[in-house]
Amino acid sequence: MDIPLSEFLDQWGEVLKSQVITTMHPVYQPKVEDQWDAQAREQLGQLKRTPFEAQIRCGILPIARTLYLYKEDRKGAFLVGEMGAGKTIMSLAVAALDPKPAKRILIQCPGHLVRKWIREAEATLPGSTCINLNGRDVTLLLEHKRNPAKPRGTEIWVLGKERAKLHYQRKAGFMVRQGVSCCPDCGAQVFLNLNDHTPVCEHCQARMWSADGERNRRYAKAEFIKRYLPKGFFDLVILDEVHELKGGGTAQGQAMSCLIARSRKVLALTGTLMGGYVRREGA
Repeated sequence: MDIPLSEFLDQWGEVLKSQVITTMHPVYQPKVEDQWDAQAREQLGQLKRTPFEAQIRCGILPIARTLYLYKEDRKGAFLVGEMGAGKTIMSLAVAALDPKPAKRILIQCPGHLVRKWIREAEATLPGSTCINLNGRDVTLLLEHKRNPAKPRGTEIWVLGKERAKLHYQRKAGFMVRQGVSCCPDCGAQVFLNLNDHTPVCEHCQARMWSADGERNRRYAKAEFIKRYLPKGFFDLVILDEVHELKGGGTAQGQAMSCLIARSRKVLALTGTLMGGYVRREGA
């Protein structure tokens, strides 16, 4: 027999409530704050801009406790809030509550928001050093590849998602011997598909392609970070507009996974968790 939800809750609401209280243990309870919360509030008071009380109770403290307080392997958290809720300052405040005195934070965001994130970080975090990683230059990454250095104070690295994912174009690489195409590794004759820009030798499985120097010369910075920088290089990676990054088979989805692999903790930000389109409601 069907029963309206309101009647069901009137009849069984108290039983359900007691069951939830008994079996579930919330990370944060606003009405029962402890010493850790008091110390966190004291640290938040030292920021250049103090978050609103609602931002502290509903976003900053629950996420900070999830990421930093518990010894369990809680690597990631979502901060979901509609536009104007203050996700930027809340995520920066969460970064400031990292107990490490020296920390390196990576922020990946849409390219047109890179300077905005740097401006917000400089206006919020005292004594922080902001690094714009969104240019074509890879000198800083190369320096840390040769000699990985620990952070000095609070370092904020900001990278656009396009610069993180876009890679060089590839072209087939083979040698011609007596008029036939051969593998440059084993020398065996191979038959190439002209539409395949990443061919593999059918005999030795060698990759018969290289970077195309005549087209865009770039290296996906997310792939560089995963390939050449040590695990845990970043203490926290903040993924802005994370709903745009879903899809493991997409370039931006793979770039996101590369950054997560080199970070101790992950904080994902979004205002439209389902993607923002009606067609994605069933996804």
